[in-house]
Amino acid sequence: MNLAGRRVLVTGIADASSLALPIAREVAQQGAALVCAGLGPAPGQTGLSEAARSYLARAHETFARTVAEELGDSVPTFALDASIDESIAALAEGLAKQGLPIDGVVHAIALDKTIRGGAARPLLEVTRQEFLDCMSVSAWSLVALTAALVRAGVLADGGSIVALSYLGAERVMAHPYRNIGVAKAALERAVRELAAELGPGRGVRVNAIRFSPYAASRAGGAVPGLEEAVARAAARAPLGNAPPQALAHEVAHLLRPGLAVTGEVRYVDGGYHGMG
Repeated sequence: MNLAGRRVLVTGIADASSLALPIAREVAQQGAALVCAGLGPAPGQTGLSEAARSYLARAHETFARTVAEELGDSVPTFALDASIDESIAALAEGLAKQGLPIDGVVHAIALDKTIRGGAARPLLEVTRQEFLDCMSVSAWSLVALTAALVRAGVLADGGSIVALSYLGAERVMAHPYRNIGVAKAALERAVRELAAELGPGRGVRVNAIRFSPYAASRAGGAVPGLEEAVARAAARAPLGNAPPQALAHEVAHLLRPGLAVTGEVRYVDGGYHGMG
């Protein structure tokens, strides 16, 4: 029970296939109280079409049902649109109003509209808005969420923040990981800056984890060629392609109090990254 007495905010649960779900389970099994935030109708969403409003309502229903069924109906849930500052601020303020200080944050949010229908457009064909939308949700949201939690006074001293990344932040991958790869590189750079700013005086640690290719989630399944990447990693990695539970163990470890580890980008990929 290494996380007993701590409360962890988990983002990125969309449905039962989400990679954030086994992380949340492991964190709870190690004694932490959970708070979950997922996509849904939120402050700041203006000028939406009826189709968009319906999509957000369905997304939130699926998120809330998944949390209740998989993690327990006593887990507090909040709607979060990571592309809108008002929504991020409302989440932090809601935590403050409900008396839910946060000792740990799991950032498992990403979006890339250039990956659609089993295909990923080349970076040279990505529009400015598509690039900025991807950067906003996949990288800036970590900074915005952290800042909002600090402003609301709910991020506890000695806390820990863990963001999910991928080897595609550093390398051009055999499978298309173009626009989102640039955003993940920015995410990792933000991790290091936040670690430098939040460590002195507050002792808040910020780290990232590059996980194995994972095609079982809705997001992973949309990336073309990822099934082949999983098979390639399973064959070449010394320990095989890492399962979600291995990621969950490492996230829970980094959320533990007392570690002198911050500003790190760690690998949970069975050693694949070292194979050339």
